[in-house]
Amino acid sequence: MSDDSPKTAVAWMLFASFSFGSMNALVKWTSPDADVWSMVFVRSIVIGVVIYSICKQRGVNLTVIDQRSMFLRCLTGLIAMILYFSALGLIPIGQAVTLQYTNPLFVALLSGAFLSEKVQPIVLAMAVLSFIGIAMIVSPDLKSVEFNAILALGSGFFAAIAYLYVRKLRATEHALSIVFWFAAFSVAFTLIPAAPKLPSLLSDPVLTMSLIGIGVGAGAGQVGLTFAFHKANAAWISAFSYLTVIIATMYGYVVFGENLDSRDLIGCILIIFSGIILTISQTRKLPPKETKIFKGSV
Repeated sequence: MSDDSPKTAVAWMLFASFSFGSMNALVKWTSPDADVWSMVFVRSIVIGVVIYSICKQRGVNLTVIDQRSMFLRCLTGLIAMILYFSALGLIPIGQAVTLQYTNPLFVALLSGAFLSEKVQPIVLAMAVLSFIGIAMIVSPDLKSVEFNAILALGSGFFAAIAYLYVRKLRATEHALSIVFWFAAFSVAFTLIPAAPKLPSLLSDPVLTMSLIGIGVGAGAGQVGLTFAFHKANAAWISAFSYLTVIIATMYGYVVFGENLDSRDLIGCILIIFSGIILTISQTRKLPPKETKIFKGSV
């Protein structure tokens, strides 16, 4: 067991946030040329190969015991990723990442149905606050709804369901096995739709490196999260995961010239604040091993 080191934990979380933020930027940068299927396919191959190598080295058994839960975890996770990557190409990065980070809200609200956990009053209070923030982003004039923003919100919802299945799988599956099978599942289900465009994309060295970079960014982010949770109290370090939103928003401003208006900014702040409170309150309930799987698997 590693000794607690808050400074080291924050450094790893910064590394994870920079990695995820860079992945988001690469997805947006390649979206005019590469379709979502190709991005998910290459990303999943990169992570799958790396995780498989680690599993072989450590002797991790990849046999799936709870096949139904594993299938549903992979399916909901893939839907979440497709919606998220689609949203990144259509709306400002800051909006997309913030709305995707509503998953702690949905996890807290759905825990009762999935895990027979009582919904606490603080969850309901933060849910109201978060939904106010969501409304300010997806319906700025409170009359019409921005459909592209709904894609990112849907990603947060399906990611939450995937996280809940991860929590169910903790009793029967190894953490690395969950990550590997999600990557393998994503490769299998995106191969056919990605196939027509892949040859032309991979013939461009810059696009090829960008697609690989998406996978590297996602994998590096998961590594950073894992080491961060090894080095500090989970409830405390969880709050720093929202640095990804800030870094992604900076990418949007500097690289893509994106600006968020006052309603977007207030909405983002409300969602981030309520998300931090919910993440801390939920993480305190989780055993250490479950926390590592929960935070680093999607």
